[in-house]
Amino acid sequence: MGECMKRRISSPLRLSKILVVGAALLLVTPPVTSAASAAPVAEPLASNDFRITASSASHDTGTFARSATVIEFAASAESAVSTEVTLSVGGKKFTASKDIASGSAQWSGEGAALQPDENLALDAFAKALESEWVEPASATKAPISLHRDLTIRLAMLLAEAPPGTRIGTQAVPRPAERYGDRKLPEGAAKVESCLKEGLFATVKDSAERRAVIAACQESNEDGIWYTGCNVNELVLHDADSHCFLGETVYVGPASYDCMGKCGGGCFIITGYTYDCADHDRCGRVHGGSTDPWDSECGDEYWEADDDFLWSTNQCG
Repeated sequence: MGECMKRRISSPLRLSKILVVGAALLLVTPPVTSAASAAPVAEPLASNDFRITASSASHDTGTFARSATVIEFAASAESAVSTEVTLSVGGKKFTASKDIASGSAQWSGEGAALQPDENLALDAFAKALESEWVEPASATKAPISLHRDLTIRLAMLLAEAPPGTRIGTQAVPRPAERYGDRKLPEGAAKVESCLKEGLFATVKDSAERRAVIAACQESNEDGIWYTGCNVNELVLHDADSHCFLGETVYVGPASYDCMGKCGGGCFIITGYTYDCADHDRCGRVHGGSTDPWDSECGDEYWEADDDFLWSTNQCG
């Protein structure tokens, strides 16, 4: 009986000693930080990672990442008829503004030049914006807001900029719009060959060679001149290797990659125009904005900027 009592009494005493020792260990043992409680490490944005960080009826901000290129965007409606957009492409700032009441628009790169990987990122960004904003609106036949519309147009325009070309400030007032077939003047040949003699007589990359080439180029700014839809149309371009070239090309939604559409592919919001068809054809022949060593389509690009910013989709 006495031994049993001793055992019953001594057990709590031993337990209290263990608890005291355990408490001492807790006091002197340095804390161990688990992996789960460590500060989180920021993960890099995945390829084609599109994120909208703030959105309202008159304002949108967000980011888009493709490989190493990160695009940040901010677009806001200044009023019911005017808007401003800012895109940062790999740290390079591009802006655009538009006022549909006064018919004025402006865009600028502040002298920055894009590189091929940035062109590709902008093209993917424009497609992501179309999926996010345009397609849902189109499905319900609702108009897209002005600030979103300009964001997409600026992204498409920059995506096709000739690599390495410095982009300054461009004023783009709303041009007159017209429809109808474009034809060569009576008696004009479809291909000129004025460069042959000049190239033979001059040295490559010389001032004389550049002067011969410049004299052979022609401006072909058409304002906004809409093509037909799914028809053969006359498209024109020039380049360092040839003079003014006219070709009959099939354009419209049923053509390969929507020939004549302003912007890569078959974007919904812009139209099919002669200036954009000229640029498309030049790019397919000479590389255009997809070839970093070939910027021969620069004049066609600048002639099409009003079509990018102002045209509407006439072909459905």
